[in-house]
Amino acid sequence: MLTSFDWQLQRKIRVLIATDDTALSERLWAFLEQSGETRPIATSTNGRDCLEMLKNQAPDVMLVADNLPGEDVIDLCREAIHIHPRIAPIILSNGTRYRDAEYLHTALDVGVCDLLKVEPPYAELRFQHIISSITQAYNLIQERVSGVGGGIGRVISLFSLKGGVGTSTVAANLAMALSHQDDRRRVMLADFNWRFGGLDAAVGHVAHQSVLELIPVLDGITRTDLESIAPPIGNGLRLLPAPLDSERTEFTRDLLEREVLEDDRATMIDDLLMRIRERRSVQIDADKTDYLEMLLKKEKIKQILSVLARRTLQSLRRNYHYITVDTGAYMDDVALTTLEMSDLVLLVCTPDVPSIRATRAALTLLTDLGVSRESIGYVVNRSSRKSEISLDDIRSLFTGYEMIGEVPADYRALQPFANTGALIAEAGDSPMARSFRKLASQVQERTPIARAA
Repeated sequence: MLTSFDWQLQRKIRVLIATDDTALSERLWAFLEQSGETRPIATSTNGRDCLEMLKNQAPDVMLVADNLPGEDVIDLCREAIHIHPRIAPIILSNGTRYRDAEYLHTALDVGVCDLLKVEPPYAELRFQHIISSITQAYNLIQERVSGVGGGIGRVISLFSLKGGVGTSTVAANLAMALSHQDDRRRVMLADFNWRFGGLDAAVGHVAHQSVLELIPVLDGITRTDLESIAPPIGNGLRLLPAPLDSERTEFTRDLLEREVLEDDRATMIDDLLMRIRERRSVQIDADKTDYLEMLLKKEKIKQILSVLARRTLQSLRRNYHYITVDTGAYMDDVALTTLEMSDLVLLVCTPDVPSIRATRAALTLLTDLGVSRESIGYVVNRSSRKSEISLDDIRSLFTGYEMIGEVPADYRALQPFANTGALIAEAGDSPMARSFRKLASQVQERTPIARAA
């Protein structure tokens, strides 16, 4: 098995190139492919595509030309860092901009890691200069975002496309075990199943506030804001509750409506899209306004929830060593944001055909969404020697992905904890309790936190 150190050494720096100059793009791509440390993943010719690729593919470094048509490259870098805090932007600058001290200082203040002089026909553009800048920028960001001492913690998401596999149980006990690894460690158990989450009951807490309380402070969520709604449930461990039942009824009513549009509503949308494409004036009949208002309201709610998820995770990263996130068994904007921002996605699988099929589907989906293979692992829950599907069978089905942990099937040991709000990870020395402690050690090895100097 690879240690976390070996895994980091083997991982290549993933680079996004943003320029409309074909010659420059091809030369940079060739450099990145030639290096054993870097891997080019995509090219973009405009700012909008660049930001979309950033969201979907989460590169480590962004090489962006400062003469990208119609773009203020510093604003583009600022937005890129807002979307993906772990990105290391490098500006490819022409001779005039490169010599502008004020421009240089502004770029560095925004968070740009380096400015490189590039001028056509790029004969002076050197391989080693480019690769050195990329590796230095990457290392700088890793130091900046790792650890609590002025940096960013580790987000561990538990996910499955099939309900009933024990995702919440694993998430809660993993968080408790992580908090016990070190007396000074701060861990947050975050319930991001915002439609049906109920982790508060599972850990013996009656929630009176939820993550929705953070909406008024979205522009700057502080540790005080978080801890005002996230009560302690153990030494070094807090719970960030999902929306309360009353809040879900009011706030997500439109999200829970069926997604299949009625024929007349679909016809109205098709007509509006056609008018927009043909640059004709958009006219809405009086009897159709209710449909449009409902659709716009639904989109507004989805946008608010997505921004809330992103800003909350960013703040949690700045203030906690580990953030263990329990997600729902469905894919929505909140789940997409969470998985995109996770340092490690742990798929929870039970040794049965429906769960294995759901796990394989999730692996494919995560890959299609741009989540890197290196940040995906799986946990086998309710493992048993009597199961017809063995661990070796499961490993052979998920070749290329690491099994991070195994939790034995022991309902007799778990049952006393199920309705009392206690977690088995903090009690006794049963095989299940030991398995959660071992899982926490594996997670810590795979995604270690950096210590403040």
